[in-house]
Amino acid sequence: MNPLGWTLAGLLVLCLLAWYLSGTAQRLDRLHRRVETSRAALDAELTRRASAALELVTSGLLDPAASLLLADAATASLDAPRTPAALRDATDADDAQRWRAESDLTRALAAALPAAGERAGAAGGAVPQGDERLARVLAASQRVGLARRFHNDAVVQARRLRAQRVVRWGRLAGHARLPETADFHDGTADGDVLPGS
Repeated sequence: MNPLGWTLAGLLVLCLLAWYLSGTAQRLDRLHRRVETSRAALDAELTRRASAALELVTSGLLDPAASLLLADAATASLDAPRTPAALRDATDADDAQRWRAESDLTRALAAALPAAGERAGAAGGAVPQGDERLARVLAASQRVGLARRFHNDAVVQARRLRAQRVVRWGRLAGHARLPETADFHDGTADGDVLPGS
């Protein structure tokens, strides 16, 4: 092959490599945006669940002890640190505190909902239909489980792509923080489902 042929072949290889790297970087960027979007959706669902739990506390369906337990857990959930996406560089401690508060709310809901279900059933309806506020809590709890699953799936896909050699060697992730999963007990993992859901 003459020198011009080698030069053209080299340029073709470089163009193909640039195209591949560009496509991989765009895919990684889309995954990072998906992680941020799913995290925002998870945050919104967690806030809805805590708010619905506080509404349930005021409904009169719960006994005083369950009401106090649930009110404390829901308030702690709402007060837990929520760091904006732009500032999520050093939030491991904040995330750990937040996930503890969410796990505590899940446990409080699991403890309080059987009593609420019995009283709603005694009032003449099934658990979800017994009271609109109770149905809202159950629905919010299910949505939290789904939002957490979607977020964690997006994180796993982003981390898997970031682990590839070409991404590491080409530094295609730039300065983006490695995404973290939302590690808290949501009441749906391993068959542990909240009553009535």
